[in-house]
Amino acid sequence: MTAPGSRSTGTVRPYGLDCSGFVDWVFNNSLGYVIGHGGGAASQHDHCKPISWSEAQPGDLVFYPGDTHVGVFVGKDSNGDPLIIHCASSQNNVVLTGLQGFVSIGRPDCF
Repeated sequence: MTAPGSRSTGTVRPYGLDCSGFVDWVFNNSLGYVIGHGGGAASQHDHCKPISWSEAQPGDLVFYPGDTHVGVFVGKDSNGDPLIIHCASSQNNVVLTGLQGFVSIGRPDCF
């Protein structure tokens, strides 16, 4: 991957993707659609319908407060806890985690 990262969030990833770039990459490669048209996590959130955690389906987007980070809900673990895939700059990788700071969820307008 070679992408500049997001200057809007202060995360510059010269040889990789930031969180919203990863979400764009996933949706563009699977559906041929870019949520928020490349405008970062806040724009992606604007293109989602708010839903409750109990309504969560794989492909829904999850957000940190203030839209400072975004990930993709992929399902639940054996305990019924949410699983989220996201590009975590602190871990310099795409990771699968639990909620870890994600506070809201939305269904992208392409579904």
